[in-house]
Amino acid sequence: MKASPEVPVTDEDEVALAAVARSWAALSALEPKSRRIVDAARDCFAEVGFEETTMVRIAEGAGVGVATVYRRFGTKSALVRYALMAESQRVGVIVVQALRDSAGPVSGLAEIFAAYVTEATAPRLLTRSLRVSSAAGELADFLTGDEFIEQGRVLFAQYIEYWQERGELGRFDAHVVAELFVRLTMSIISNPHGVLPLSDADAAREFARRHLAPLLFPHPGG
Repeated sequence: MKASPEVPVTDEDEVALAAVARSWAALSALEPKSRRIVDAARDCFAEVGFEETTMVRIAEGAGVGVATVYRRFGTKSALVRYALMAESQRVGVIVVQALRDSAGPVSGLAEIFAAYVTEATAPRLLTRSLRVSSAAGELADFLTGDEFIEQGRVLFAQYIEYWQERGELGRFDAHVVAELFVRLTMSIISNPHGVLPLSDADAAREFARRHLAPLLFPHPGG
């Protein structure tokens, strides 16, 4: 059995990172000053929570006047969806970078899942800071929306197709398997509590190898 090659840092990596950066059309359409405001809001929400974040604090973080924040976004709640898009981009970059350390499709899957679990259990924007706030509804709508599922599915399907092209995986619909993975991670991000043994990154890797890797080798049927 041939050894699985390491995934090198290649032009394909750069293409994937560029695709992550261009994701979320509404976010990508923002001009630089508005994007700084969104990033400052994301950082504030993650650091002190939604309720404690003020428009003044966001303005200070973005290096603009508070009147500019109100003029461009109106309310703090209006910034939540943009902040979630920015957080999704941040996690997407982490996933692409995790792939660079993988030595094959199963190893890569374990690294991706460990990255998601780490993010889901940390006090990040996509978890505690909004889940326990009055913005929880916006978080739930974002995570269950078509855009979020599509972004994750396309990114993970690209990964599966990478290994299919190299003969490490069989021929199957990469997008179907990718969506199964995305919907599972979406549930974990929404609520990481439960009986799944996902206490840390190493436990997440072992879980992925044992329970998720079979998704990459679907039964041909018959």
